[in-house]
Amino acid sequence: MLSILIPVYNFDIRALVSELHRQITNEKVQFEIIILDDATTNGLNILNRQIASLPNITYSELSKNIGRSKIRNRLSSFAKYDYLLFMDADAQIRSKTFIADYLCECNGDVVVCGGMEYAPFYKEYSYKDQYELRLNYGKNRECKTAEERNLIPNKSFMTFNFLISKSIFNKILFDESLSNYGHEDTLFGLELKHENIIIKHINNPLRHLEIDSNSIFLTKALASVKNIFSIVNRNSNYKDLYQDVKLLKYYVKIKTLGLAPIIELMYKLTHRSIERNLVNKGQNLLYFDLLRLGFLCTLK
Repeated sequence: MLSILIPVYNFDIRALVSELHRQITNEKVQFEIIILDDATTNGLNILNRQIASLPNITYSELSKNIGRSKIRNRLSSFAKYDYLLFMDADAQIRSKTFIADYLCECNGDVVVCGGMEYAPFYKEYSYKDQYELRLNYGKNRECKTAEERNLIPNKSFMTFNFLISKSIFNKILFDESLSNYGHEDTLFGLELKHENIIIKHINNPLRHLEIDSNSIFLTKALASVKNIFSIVNRNSNYKDLYQDVKLLKYYVKIKTLGLAPIIELMYKLTHRSIERNLVNKGQNLLYFDLLRLGFLCTLK
């Protein structure tokens, strides 16, 4: 019936897996939960080994980190059931019917995304500013209702929390050439679009627990810009990403207008001060977008 697949790196997954196991056991369906640790470095894998004692759970560890795309493909190759439920390890289940809601979707060939939410981050927390950029981005760009996501279903695909038929997944797979951070979900959604497979979005979110600091998230964001740039330039089949990814759409416009050299120069003159502002405060997503656009203009 259902294979639940969780890649994990440097995170304690005992609470997540225990709740998953409780919910799906109550549903009385055939299931397995497969956890694959991508060479954790902080010692939490020692604690995570405890969950292997639960029935129908397989836990294993890699000796070398293989990355976000390859580990999901590896997990799917271990799965024995027809439906795959992927989720990130840094998640919390908030709904008592999380599994039941997904089981209702296990009918025919499907791709279903449940969505993402963030916990309230109260202003009185003295360290809030250190995480403001990631929280602002998550709440304003990622946390959308199913109704909003279904307006642009394939563009709204996220790997954080989704159900997929094994037959569809084996046809697409994640692009393992993406060794750097970012946009493996963008590319997967595009591949589904090319196969005329429409993603269904439902309101069945997981809560995102692990929040990167402003500086770490900024580093990852710029790495993802480099990743998406390499994707569209190495394969002509991905050119429609220029329409699907807003950053690339603006990049095309300024190149067409001959403004790319000016934006590149402005980036070189101002990027350090903008980065300092984002790291210290992280409140202005316009600065964040302009920084990424300027960085994109420097790539050749």
